[in-house]
Amino acid sequence: MKNKYIQYYVEGETEVKLINVLKTELKVIRAGKVQKMNVVDNMFTDARLMTLRAGTIVVLVFDTDTGNVDTLNKNLEKLRKCSAISEIVTIPQNPNLEGELVYSCAIKSIRELLDSKSNEKFKSDIIRTTNLTSKLMRHDFDIKKFWSHDPPSLYKGIKNMADKIRLIG
Repeated sequence: MKNKYIQYYVEGETEVKLINVLKTELKVIRAGKVQKMNVVDNMFTDARLMTLRAGTIVVLVFDTDTGNVDTLNKNLEKLRKCSAISEIVTIPQNPNLEGELVYSCAIKSIRELLDSKSNEKFKSDIIRTTNLTSKLMRHDFDIKKFWSHDPPSLYKGIKNMADKIRLIG
């Protein structure tokens, strides 16, 4: 994966924030450009794919709690046909970002990570927080546990390829 362009497509603003911290501050995943795009709900457009440089590795980070795999499979097929893409890396979040963080940190509830008032407030709290790195470290964040589960059987044929972007592990 050296000397290649990496393009992350992630579900929402919370994933954008977290991936930026993981790659720039904690340096536990490969550097790359991060864009918000829910690949389970929305199709890639030709215009979006035309902006990719030759040799780009596309990393798709998506939740598995919706059970909607048809659009994801169509997106994967479209990406496979794009000549600019050298590799597609799929990273299913099982069942979602919050579940991954609870599993990879020493917490029992997602509210504990940022002292959120509720699970619903967590998303706005993570976007607003300025010290996400220290919060993750305080709760023993383990990159080896993060994105480590295989997706549910509904997602058969879609592998968890997170090891391809981890720098530690």
